[in-house]
Amino acid sequence: MADRYDGPIIDMHIHAVDDRSAQIGMEYNNPQTGQQFLGSKSPKEHINETLAKFKEHNIVKAVVSPEFSIEKGSPTEEWYNYAPETVLMGVPWTELVSLDTLRQKYAEGKLHVLAEMAPMYNGILPTDERVTPYFDLAEELDLPVGYHLLPGGPPGAAYTFAPKLRAAQAKPLQFEEILVSHPKMKIYIIHAGWPYLEDMKALMYAHPQVYVDIGVIDWLLPRQEFHNYLKGLVDAGFGNRIMYGSDQMIWVDAIDDAIESINSAEFLTMEQKAGIFYNNAARFLGLSEDEIMKHHEIAAHNNR
Repeated sequence: MADRYDGPIIDMHIHAVDDRSAQIGMEYNNPQTGQQFLGSKSPKEHINETLAKFKEHNIVKAVVSPEFSIEKGSPTEEWYNYAPETVLMGVPWTELVSLDTLRQKYAEGKLHVLAEMAPMYNGILPTDERVTPYFDLAEELDLPVGYHLLPGGPPGAAYTFAPKLRAAQAKPLQFEEILVSHPKMKIYIIHAGWPYLEDMKALMYAHPQVYVDIGVIDWLLPRQEFHNYLKGLVDAGFGNRIMYGSDQMIWVDAIDDAIESINSAEFLTMEQKAGIFYNNAARFLGLSEDEIMKHHEIAAHNNR
């Protein structure tokens, strides 16, 4: 039986919804695992249920991204008002928000991370000249970037909500020239570049500034496939740059599965689990020693 980690957790991949979301109340029957997930029935329930999971699992920090435009406000601001010490406010999933808006939000303290950046849903690759100014901005303002490749929603997304999405366009090595031209940019590849393990290892080897999160693949994929992929990254020596994420979308119970998928990995040491759940993200985000100490105190108090 694998030892269980019960310390503080940083979730690098959380989503907020509002009344415009088509996901509200949606059930998801996972064709990969056979599991069924029931969606939150309203935005209010979604935030309350997610924050309850945060307390249950000692999630002390979370990158929260909205689904739609932040031009006139965002549900992430409501989340931040509920839990200002926990929530890091991000950007919409697929939309390239205007640079002026991002600068304004940053100046107002309402933008902490450029995540989740996912223009691939609209057929826009990270190498597209339309995306370059966002990397420039991230480097200028020292904003971490979380960039989505695959998976793109449930299997078959190109035939439903994302007709321009292509698996062949999700290879991590396309980031090479972007990284070389933006050497000071802090970036993590969302979903850890799955299923392109060899490409991901090559990118992380060649560019030591690259981190990954394991959101969604830690509950969407069959457990053995996820463990094989995670073990491949760990065995290659990149365990200190892997960060936990859930990507719970509307299905809050997925957070339980995401955490269990790491705790059940018998090939991970407790030190490696602590790195994935907390230490690696704390380093990536540049948290202060005082904040790190406080997070451990919160977890210890919750575990009593």
